[in-house]
Amino acid sequence: MKTKRIIPQFLLKGRRLVKGTRFSEHVDVGDPVSQAMIYDAQGAEEVCIVDIEASQQSRIIPPDLIRQMSLKCRLPIAAGGGIRSLDDARVLFASGADKIIINSGAIEIDSLVSSLAEEFGSQSVLVSLDVFFCEQANDWKVIIHSGKKNTNISVLDAIKHVIASGAGEIIVTSFDREGTLAGFDYVLYKKILPLIPVPFIAGGGAGCYEHLVRLFSDFPEIDACALGKMLSLRDYDIVRIKAFLRNRGIFLRDS
Repeated sequence: MKTKRIIPQFLLKGRRLVKGTRFSEHVDVGDPVSQAMIYDAQGAEEVCIVDIEASQQSRIIPPDLIRQMSLKCRLPIAAGGGIRSLDDARVLFASGADKIIINSGAIEIDSLVSSLAEEFGSQSVLVSLDVFFCEQANDWKVIIHSGKKNTNISVLDAIKHVIASGAGEIIVTSFDREGTLAGFDYVLYKKILPLIPVPFIAGGGAGCYEHLVRLFSDFPEIDACALGKMLSLRDYDIVRIKAFLRNRGIFLRDS
């Protein structure tokens, strides 16, 4: 079995972290730098931070904030929000990001992922796909701009495209489960995992220990899970999560 990673997932709005349900009804959950320091001390392998307003406002996630986080924390930082060019990525790497996260740009700019992978290496390019289940099509469709725009693109087609373009890692977040604390969309992952030869992060819906046990037990090919509301609005922390998973036979990466 692969060793697993537990990744805190930060959603940035303005200069503050927020959590919501299905990409709306956001509430403030703290300062990104101090929260990153806490999870660093608890033994998180890395942190993902995405500015949920950046694409809509035609800018990137604040580089100075990434710099502050990188100076205060040892853990690797994957940063996203509004990245649409090589220059955008260069600014974030220079600010201390270890990876960049591409969401809307991966769909809207055909050559973006391939250009980034060629320039910085595939291992530095994490493609984030947000999807919802479309009953009419009996398929999951990709949404962008923090869920505000339906692309009508099948998740299967999107995955094939970004893999062929050189994505080094993929995270797929279920809109239907995001923030619900009701568990991951295991049916979705069963459908898409055979297409994914690179490290894969599951996102959307984690609410308790058993959700994580089921995820890693049923899908040993999954490399990591991204946790949001479970960490920030429930009585869980990285230390206790790791201890529980190890006691259930889940192999975790040493921090």
